Amino acid sequence: MKKNIYYILAIILILVSCKKVFDVNPTDAISSDIAFTDSVSVEKVLIGSYNALQAVGLYGRNQVIIGDLAADNLTWTGTSLDYGQIENKPIPAENGIVDGMWSSAYDGINRVNNILYRLPSIGYKSEKGRQSVAGEALFIRALLHFYLATYFGGIPLKIEPTLDLTKIDMARSPLTEVYQQLITDLNSAREILPKTSATGRVNAFGASSLLAKVYLANFHLTNDAASSDSAIVIAGRVISEGGYALSPYGSLFDPTKVSDESIFEIIYDLQNYNRLAQYFYSRDSSGRYEIAPTDAFIQSFDTNDVRLDFTITYDGKNKPYVIKYNDVSGGTDRVYVFRLAEMYLIRAEAQAYSNGDIESIQSDLNMIRVRAGLDSTQAATIPDLKLAIENECRLEFAFEGHRWPDLVRTKRAATLLGIDEKYTLFPIPLSEKQTNNLIEQNPGY
Repeated sequence: MKKNIYYILAIILILVSCKKVFDVNPTDAISSDIAFTDSVSVEKVLIGSYNALQAVGLYGRNQVIIGDLAADNLTWTGTSLDYGQIENKPIPAENGIVDGMWSSAYDGINRVNNILYRLPSIGYKSEKGRQSVAGEALFIRALLHFYLATYFGGIPLKIEPTLDLTKIDMARSPLTEVYQQLITDLNSAREILPKTSATGRVNAFGASSLLAKVYLANFHLTNDAASSDSAIVIAGRVISEGGYALSPYGSLFDPTKVSDESIFEIIYDLQNYNRLAQYFYSRDSSGRYEIAPTDAFIQSFDTNDVRLDFTITYDGKNKPYVIKYNDVSGGTDRVYVFRLAEMYLIRAEAQAYSNGDIESIQSDLNMIRVRAGLDSTQAATIPDLKLAIENECRLEFAFEGHRWPDLVRTKRAATLLGIDEKYTLFPIPLSEKQTNNLIEQNPGY
């Protein structure tokens, strides 16, 4: 967070090139005074806020990798010690990956906070256009706060831009307060966002998808039945009203077309690329092989599960590697933030943990299993269904950044991974501790 403050105070807001994802007009470093003069310039800054999601510390690499490496789906096989520290806890507070997660997220938050701060003074031909921008900014702010809260717990809640040095020290807000702010933001966003949008831009159903996930997390944190009910209802509305459809699993990773299942995804091109395939692919396959799927994860697949063929393969030395991302040279692989399968499993989990109807839970679970070529679940009790949902999430969203957050949310991480409970939170980065006089470190670090 602090690394970005001085750039903001120097009114260097963002670099948006002519080749960015949405092909906006060329511009170099845009000052806040110039960038917010009209709706056209606001759009450029908004595109820059989406581009912030492409950062290495976010969906450009580490959001995807860390969610599986911190858990039990991936193991470190490369040369970057930072990744080894993520796997072999406790993680040092000076870990560069943790620092990048923190600073990248707060950079994106500051960008959209500047939009929300200045938007009321910008002239718009249509109030609908202004509201759509506000909805997108609120969504991005909520998404990044939720990302931080998932790994760090209570965090500084940034809902205003940093405009002067008097506000650079911020204490952490309790996790319950963070979730309540996200619920407020997302309820506003889904009311003012359109129901359809261009690929890579969020719509009302994308905001609802994140809202369902926040309600689910809040339910696990507080045991508040209303949160569970909200997660069930909102996920159900995305399923029934969003117009999305479960696609053949392999088509999710077809680079030539957008899947009918995609609710919100991060898109890349040759100028704005990720390095996921490069880090996942084996060295014999022109990759770095920084991380690899664990044997236990590979063995968890049923022999009939079609997902395995689109998730893992072997090189000439019989080493397993991940193939969900396969553009090693170009780095243009899409990264899913929300897809329809998750809504079924969110609804199933919320029902299972609130002792819901067993047949309804089985029905949602079977939607995912049947698509994967599997028989209907044999789980018929609430405890068995909880484990079945956990396993289905592990297989369905492998290497999409879900495993660690899922286990931490359900309080299963310590037991399943054999770690001390206090290490289910990452350390506050050392750089933040050294520059923020009000922040407290997580226990154990």
